[in-house]
Amino acid sequence: MVKTKKTDRNPEFGLTSSESEKRLLKFGPNEINRKEELFWPKLFLAQFKSPLIYILFLAGLVTLFLKEWTDSIVIFLAVGINTVLGFIQEYKAEKSLLALKEILVPQARVIREGKEVQIEVERIVPGDLVVLLTGDKIPADGRLIEAVDFHSNEAILTGESKPVLKKNKADVFMGTVVASGRGKMLAVKTGAETRVGRIATKLSQTVAEETPLKKQISQLSKVLAIIFSLICLIIFLEGIWTGRGFIEMFTLSVAVAVAAIPEGLAVSLTVILTLGMGRILKRKGLVRKLLAAETLGSVDVIAADKTGTLTEGKMKVIGCQTDDDGNKETREKILKAAVLANNMTNPLELAMMAWARNELAEVEGLIRRHPRLAEMPFSSQKKFIAVLVGSADQKGGEFFLSGAPEMVMELSTLTSEQKKIWRSRLDKVTKKGLRVVAFAWTAGGLNKLKTGFSRLKHGFGKYDGRLNGNWQKLNLKWLGFLLFEDPVRAEVEESLRLCRQAGIRVKVITGDYRHTAVAVLDKLKVSGSRLKTGQIMEGWELEGISAEELNKRVEETVLFARTTPEQKIKIVEVLQDQGHSVAMMGDGVNDALALKKADIGVVVGEASEVAKETADMVLLDSNFKTIVAAVEEGRGIFENIKKVVLYLLADSFTEVILIGGSLLLGLPTPLLPAQILWVNLVEDGLPGLALAFEPNDPELMRDPPRLKKAPILDQEIKTIVFIIGLVTDLLLFGVYLLLLKTGLEMDLIRTVIFAGLAINSLFYVFSCKTLRQNLWQENLFSNSFLIVSVLIGFILLLAGIYHPFLATILKTQEMGWFFWLIVLALGLVNTAGIELVKWVFISRNKKI
Repeated sequence: MVKTKKTDRNPEFGLTSSESEKRLLKFGPNEINRKEELFWPKLFLAQFKSPLIYILFLAGLVTLFLKEWTDSIVIFLAVGINTVLGFIQEYKAEKSLLALKEILVPQARVIREGKEVQIEVERIVPGDLVVLLTGDKIPADGRLIEAVDFHSNEAILTGESKPVLKKNKADVFMGTVVASGRGKMLAVKTGAETRVGRIATKLSQTVAEETPLKKQISQLSKVLAIIFSLICLIIFLEGIWTGRGFIEMFTLSVAVAVAAIPEGLAVSLTVILTLGMGRILKRKGLVRKLLAAETLGSVDVIAADKTGTLTEGKMKVIGCQTDDDGNKETREKILKAAVLANNMTNPLELAMMAWARNELAEVEGLIRRHPRLAEMPFSSQKKFIAVLVGSADQKGGEFFLSGAPEMVMELSTLTSEQKKIWRSRLDKVTKKGLRVVAFAWTAGGLNKLKTGFSRLKHGFGKYDGRLNGNWQKLNLKWLGFLLFEDPVRAEVEESLRLCRQAGIRVKVITGDYRHTAVAVLDKLKVSGSRLKTGQIMEGWELEGISAEELNKRVEETVLFARTTPEQKIKIVEVLQDQGHSVAMMGDGVNDALALKKADIGVVVGEASEVAKETADMVLLDSNFKTIVAAVEEGRGIFENIKKVVLYLLADSFTEVILIGGSLLLGLPTPLLPAQILWVNLVEDGLPGLALAFEPNDPELMRDPPRLKKAPILDQEIKTIVFIIGLVTDLLLFGVYLLLLKTGLEMDLIRTVIFAGLAINSLFYVFSCKTLRQNLWQENLFSNSFLIVSVLIGFILLLAGIYHPFLATILKTQEMGWFFWLIVLALGLVNTAGIELVKWVFISRNKKI
């Protein structure tokens, strides 16, 4: 049991600003775990946990023990370069991820000095009066001082997902969720003192997110590491068998292993995903999980809500239709209903209140004169809000009903003929794309009204879509409609055209009326033309249709109107069963299961805290255009991952074949260990990282969506990797054999092969820039990072040959122009071979 502490004399007034600051200093921030901080020394030391570093460090110790000082210097220099590059990449990635987490700061509504204000959850203190609405995550332990049909989901504490009814003075707990109703809570315990806080050590033991693609990359790296380690062991044993020295073969095998194992793949993947999340953020989309950034590129169905994404979400009352042609008394009752039957929790209610304030002299006085005595809050099941208020003379009361027209009609005293007339009116206004809220009213003695209200509430207590007979005794008089306009977003039509071009289907799932939604969708040309009857389904059809029948119709259906949250799950499941990757929008309150079920759950920026935690992506501008932009960036992320994988894997085979081939033929090794490490870690490191910064290809959204489980190593990548390895090795090995016959010094021959290997990788990195165009068709200067990294690579190559200190370590000799022409020609021929392979695949893809 929570013990209530004494707070201010009038709890309805809330705390004063000065008192809340004093309590914040006394009790501390309302947080269980301190905010994550980036501790760079820990991240730096983590670089030494890499298997690659273990191999290099062991080799360095062995060479140091054997007094091979030059090899020791090179190996430890390689350890330093690899560690620093890895640290820089991961530090930037982690810093970006933390910055993204800071954007969405949890907020809560509290009463301070008699006014409702929104503050950060961490600033809530014991004694605060917290306002709780459906979908809110309760921000502290406390006690309800007001509860209206209040149910909370306490699964985080009890494991029981069934909502628990909470009445006045009931205890509520931090981290639990308001499942329905509304209330006010007096905060009693915050932060580590809460029930959740006491078990925080268990809750805080989270494991870093490991995405499927990252697992795939890590697994690939491990397999290649085992394969190349075995190959290098064979190379070592082969060298010993042929009479070569132990230290020579040991350092050579280590160097080849380091060059062959693509250790940087996993880190590069994290960098690319993080950069992609940053790009999506610039386009007003906040991706909360690396997994979502990875999955976005495969989305082929967007299940969008209409309100606020296809439309501006700026509701405005543009008309009022009454049952007696604008009778002043009836209009005044609708005005009263718009104020009194209003919890200001959604755009429609906010628009109603704005309309009422414009029409009435003063609203606050009306609320004071008619205190609320009982209430049934709005829910997606009931589709209405009902309130019982006291009358101005305090001798009786009034009952107001506000909500979906079909529900209010059923609960009113309208005859069948009158309902038919009003349904006809409803059809006319919804065909214009207008939203509609209906009203009904009755008045009388308080006892009679309370009895009627109780019967209505009981009848809907376990509402499943069917009404019982209790409601018939309320004698609710039908008042009429309020008409709302929500303009379509000007830029959405172009985004929809882009979706069609990219092979992405758009399904609109809305709670709106069929005619309202059709009017908006036809205006936007969602399907490219006006909707046909077969492309529309309503909630009542979904309710009775079998899974098999829905499976047949879901492909052609564009609009699902008057749907419930449960039906959204049904639609998503059927689409996924057909192999689609679905991005679905929801409000997060009733759509949590559907959001989780979808491949990508999307909510708008105004959604509740629970909604944002459930979602994979938050639309900061609540715009459909942002979803399309995020999908485009998701495709770009996958493209860049393929480029980096191609570049890093292409290098893995070259040194293995060169060294292994020379040993088999009994020839001197064409490269020394230091030279291999220099090419792999110094020459290739920066260009490989720079590929992560490649801008999106303008043709990206002309491609069909990739399959969910499409491998990174597809046939094209495998072929190009094979061609690069084969062509590079044949050319270099051929040059090596020719140079051996000339009788040149071995150090000079190795310098030529060293330069040729480095030049090759600095040339073909431009072939890796894009797999959809040939080199002569692409913009070579679109990635400034790549240009700079290649220039640095050339400078370091020249330094390795011409700088006295580095030349001594690497055992290189100065080369004349003739040899430079040879290595440059090798690089060009090799690149031409890669481009030929690309051209074959590009031509084949165009035909498909």
